[in-house]
Amino acid sequence: MEAASHGGIPIAAGENLHTLAEFTALISARGVDFPEPDLTTCGGITLCMKIAALAQAHGLPGTSHGAHDVHVHLLAAVPNAAYLEVHAFGLERFTAAPLQMSDGMAIAPDRPGHGIDLDWDALKAHRVG
Repeated sequence: MEAASHGGIPIAAGENLHTLAEFTALISARGVDFPEPDLTTCGGITLCMKIAALAQAHGLPGTSHGAHDVHVHLLAAVPNAAYLEVHAFGLERFTAAPLQMSDGMAIAPDRPGHGIDLDWDALKAHRVG
């Protein structure tokens, strides 16, 4: 909270928080400018949507951490979306349709569900058993 109150630089944080209570405490203390949930560690889609709504209620943008192929859908569904954090871990080698970007903007797929289709042929080399 000290850095946020004295630093003058916008703070993104939350990728290591796991509950709505933790995000409520961080946001209420004005310790973050960009709440950054990660749906893979904080309880999934429902909790991420609640965190985005909490951020909006406090006049903050919705952002994300990691798992960009799923987060792009969540950010497309909230009115306070700001930044999609994109990680280049090479996982796109195993998806049939990797995240598309245009002019620095991510394009949310219009496929049903979470929009991720695995490339099973590419994954065969990593099969165990």
